Amino acid sequence: LDTLIIKFVYSASDGSIHSVQQQTRYRDFQPNGGGRNTMPKSFTVEYVWIEEADVDLESGVFFLFAIVLLVALLGMMDVCCGSGSEENGGTYSKAPKSVDGFAKRL
Repeated sequence: LDTLIIKFVYSASDGSIHSVQQQTRYRDFQPNGGGRNTMPKSFTVEYVWIEEADVDLESGVFFLFAIVLLVALLGMMDVCCGSGSEENGGTYSKAPKSVDGFAKRL
């Protein structure tokens, strides 16, 4: 074992730690005079602190609200303005047809 690297990911706003990761690096064995491999007597421990970027929740919520509102308005415009009666090719007309004075639902 040559180096042990420990990474901490933390939030700058409240200081809480979100994750801890470890990584190890090994060194090659060097044979001793008698042909035996020996372990090193020490190794290095590195602590790496990574600051996580703060997330702005208000802008994300606003963006989702704007997308939902846009899709709802487009759907309402399609229903109200884009579709006519079934004779004109409209698909949202649910009014019953009148055949010989009698209403008939299809």
